[in-house]
Amino acid sequence: MLSVECFADADYAGSKIDRRSTTGYCVFVGGNLVSWRSKKQSVVSRSSAESEYRAMSQSTCEIMWIHHLLTEIGLEHHTPAKLWCDNQAALHIASNPVYHERTKHIEVDCHFIREKIQENLISTGYVKTGEQVADLLTKALNGTRVDYLCNKLGMINIYAPA
Repeated sequence: MLSVECFADADYAGSKIDRRSTTGYCVFVGGNLVSWRSKKQSVVSRSSAESEYRAMSQSTCEIMWIHHLLTEIGLEHHTPAKLWCDNQAALHIASNPVYHERTKHIEVDCHFIREKIQENLISTGYVKTGEQVADLLTKALNGTRVDYLCNKLGMINIYAPA
C-alpha cells in the first residue's frame, strides 16, 4: 500500500521587501520524495497561522494532483494522505468546522482543506518544528541543519568525495 505524506511550511512575513511569506512543501510517495516547491505567497498574511494555512492549502492542491496521477496509473490508495504542519493554530483551523471570527480574513477558497479532510483525501498532523523538512525550502539555515534536512529528504551530494 502506497503512503502519501506531505510536509508543509511557511516563513511568516519573511520577505523584507514586501513582507510576504514563502510557502514550502515536500511530498513523499512510498517514502520517496516526488514533489517539492518553494514559492512566495501572493498576498500578505496577517498572522503566522494564516501563512501556514495558505501553505497547507497549496500543499493540498499538490496532494490532490498526485492522488489523481496515482489513480491514472493504476496505483489507487485508500488511506488519506498525511499533511504535516508545525503550526497548531493552522491545524486547528483546518480541522474545526466551526466558523471563527478570527479567521474571517482568510479567503473562502482556502477553506477547502476542511472539505478534503471530510472527503478522507487528507488527514492533518502536527510535526515538531525540528523535524519539519519543508524548512529547507522556506528559511535560511546553517550548514548542519541543511545537512540534516537533506538527509531526511533522501538527498545525496553527487560531488562529495567517495
